Amino acid sequence: MKGDFTRDSFDHTRHYTRVAMQRGRVQLDADWNEQASITQHYLRTLALDLIGPYGGPVGTCGFAVITDPGQVDGLTDAYGTPLDGSRRQHIRERLRSGDFLIGAGRYYVDGLLCENEAPLTYTQQPGYPFTDRTALENLGSAEQVLIYLDVWERHVSAAEDPGIVEVALGGPDTSTRVQLVWQVKVFTGDGRVDCGDLDALRRTHLPTLRAAAQSGSHARYSGLDNRLYRVEIHRGGTARAAGAETGGATFKWSRENGSVVFPVRSVSPDSETGRTTVELAAPGHGQGTALAVGDLVELVDDAHTLREAAEPLFVVASTDHDSRTFVLTGLPVGTTGQGPRLHPLLRRWDHGGGGANADTDAGGAVLVTEATGADDGWIHLKDGVVVQFPSSGESRPQEYRTGDYWLIPARTATTDVVWPRHEVAGRPVPAARPPRGVQHHYAPLALATRSGSGGLLTVTTDCRSAFEPLPRTGGITAGRPGRTRRPGRARPPRPGR
Repeated sequence: MKGDFTRDSFDHTRHYTRVAMQRGRVQLDADWNEQASITQHYLRTLALDLIGPYGGPVGTCGFAVITDPGQVDGLTDAYGTPLDGSRRQHIRERLRSGDFLIGAGRYYVDGLLCENEAPLTYTQQPGYPFTDRTALENLGSAEQVLIYLDVWERHVSAAEDPGIVEVALGGPDTSTRVQLVWQVKVFTGDGRVDCGDLDALRRTHLPTLRAAAQSGSHARYSGLDNRLYRVEIHRGGTARAAGAETGGATFKWSRENGSVVFPVRSVSPDSETGRTTVELAAPGHGQGTALAVGDLVELVDDAHTLREAAEPLFVVASTDHDSRTFVLTGLPVGTTGQGPRLHPLLRRWDHGGGGANADTDAGGAVLVTEATGADDGWIHLKDGVVVQFPSSGESRPQEYRTGDYWLIPARTATTDVVWPRHEVAGRPVPAARPPRGVQHHYAPLALATRSGSGGLLTVTTDCRSAFEPLPRTGGITAGRPGRTRRPGRARPPRPGR
């Protein structure tokens, strides 16, 4: 989450059950956020234990994959209201063109509640197409496809949802939100697929990072303020191979957890000069919100975020703070940032546009270089904070994914960073930690075949799982749970869901 937070203090291995306030003590945002995380962890774990990795309630089991135009007349929204005639006609036309429908209802994936309030087609999803490979027009050659649910969480600030702001306060933002994102996607595989093929999407080996404070021969954070450093993977993949001049994973970093953003009013690319003029709608939120020449910024919007895209970053070439107009080097990819309804904004990163580690072919992001030992491969960020990407030590290289991130609290009181350590050969060494997110959760929905190149999709197998409510099945008796249907043996919901 790219908010202006003190730190993220939740750790499920500590087994805390609640946060207890004390009178006369300082209250931190971290305390409130940890309480929310404790409650969330309990509820999601309970749902996962009772339901299993995925499932929906019988009668309102959502996310049915519908390809038959004949089923459209019986469609309703999640509240049982029939769809109007024009909407049904539009859906029928989309199905005849090879699209498919995602039914309304509820479904749980790893304890996360996914809700679809009204049926919508695959191509109507926000952020579509998520990748070029799964664009509808590129699925024509696939013999069989697995349609699945990808579920993750997105941080939303007032710059991305102005409705969060309380207008009575006259402008300041307060809290932010965490939004559950579900996306129905298509997996083609290398041939025929089945409902269990989602294992190919799950990562069994996560990359790791070490962090420390280092100033000369001393461990010291030299910053004047407490900071929450964020190291985030920009371009995914493995670290650049020795001797290669292109490719390889890159990262970006911020001393404010990536929370310094500037809502955008207009974006004007100029292909002749190769520059983009941006007019800001507001001065931004967070510390040090004035943009300066040489700052590195990222142009994003809702669609960009939902695609988890890694597009080139920009360097601020000139500024006019009176008119809130800024000229950036480079051009946006496609229409990113140019749709006002998609809440475009500039996000500032702190590594600048031309450091020694800058990777020019990724627009200024920093190359991921892996270390082979505890003492080499340290990358200096700022004010003594250093990070290291340790090698896995195996023949299989570490795979970095766009959006992977680590948080590093830096504190002036200790002139150090808050990071776990363990002893190696009698001396403390920063621990190698996996990323804090983004965590993706997957569930199969259906197998489908296509009748010829560009033809209609036909569902051959419903991969969903439906469960009966516990009171209806007599609850848990003699250590046996109620009749929860196995994954892949779903009871299809009634038509219209």
